[in-house]
Amino acid sequence: MQSRGVIIIGGGVGGLCAAIALRQAGLEVAVYERAESYRALGAGLSLWPNAMRAFELLGVAREVAGAGVEWRETVMHRWDGKVLSRLAVDTLCRDLGQPTVGLLRAELHQVLLRALGPDVVHLGAACTGFHVGNDRVRVTFADGRQVEGDCLVGADGLHSVVRQQLFPEVRARYKGRTSWRGVVSVTSPVLPEGSQFELYGPGGARVGIYHMGRGPEGTWRMYWFLMAPAPAGGRDAEGGHREAVLSHVRGWAEPVESLIRSTPESAILRTDIHDLEPLPHWGDGPVTLLGDAAHAMVTDLAQGACQAIEDALVLAKHLRADSDKVRALRTYESRRRPRTAYVSELSLKAGSLRYLRPPLARWARDLLMQALPRSVALNTLRSVVSHDFLA
Repeated sequence: MQSRGVIIIGGGVGGLCAAIALRQAGLEVAVYERAESYRALGAGLSLWPNAMRAFELLGVAREVAGAGVEWRETVMHRWDGKVLSRLAVDTLCRDLGQPTVGLLRAELHQVLLRALGPDVVHLGAACTGFHVGNDRVRVTFADGRQVEGDCLVGADGLHSVVRQQLFPEVRARYKGRTSWRGVVSVTSPVLPEGSQFELYGPGGARVGIYHMGRGPEGTWRMYWFLMAPAPAGGRDAEGGHREAVLSHVRGWAEPVESLIRSTPESAILRTDIHDLEPLPHWGDGPVTLLGDAAHAMVTDLAQGACQAIEDALVLAKHLRADSDKVRALRTYESRRRPRTAYVSELSLKAGSLRYLRPPLARWARDLLMQALPRSVALNTLRSVVSHDFLA
């Protein structure tokens, strides 16, 4: 049986950042990821100044920024193109001294994997459970392998195997809507570089279009999503993702429909939206949770990945500072649980106005968005992304 220091289950953004931070803290670490490979297909990410500060501390901020595009402005529209509000992202970023970067999740994975180097991440390793004994934790995998370590970090996402063993009664909460996401390369930019467009429409539908920087051979990469109310577990017909999206957005202001039509069917993902009710605690003994495994949240503040990245640095800080690993894990949890619960609740509140279905409610929401001073939304966002997570 192999022996490790810190075992991380899950090689997503949070798990990889934790591995980098822990290695920089002088700790032995191994990451086990169930997937056989890192796929190129995936969603776009918004990395706000709190995440970029963390990347600066990890020494990869320049590489992250170089893989994406700095966002300067978000413009909110009604479905027919009428501007409802603008968010001056660049003003916030100047004040905080960090950019907001948009990039594809797959490209962030590659930046983090390069920073880690070889022999840290083990692919095709599906965790099936763990056992704690004699102040050590033993992890078992689907292929029969076992590894033992000083502590275990479950960074294995919304459907975490580690969390399921810690809290068998906890279930992810379906939020009543599903998402379709796509990435497409275009020969001419459909948005100004550094811009994000959002549109709100009938039936509670919401579309986002994001510039993701230059692609190959002089192209521009665009990421888009559609969020819409739907029953849990819904499925599109075979080869029918694009048609399902178009059924929600026909007649919407361009470039919505043309961008979706130009997206290959194979580049569109459908995912139901879930979150977790705040857990009473995150771990027991030498076991803890990180990222979505601990605090999956809705996407309406684009803080899911950002909070996982914060988790990673706080975890490393306390494991480095305290030789009692169990005590260090409880300290980490005590620092992170209030913070992530606050951000999760604020994300829910932000979403409560975005997916309104009754026409009168949407009309009132649109009037409110036009009337509110732009500083209101900016200050709310500032309260999230300016937090000193290492204090």
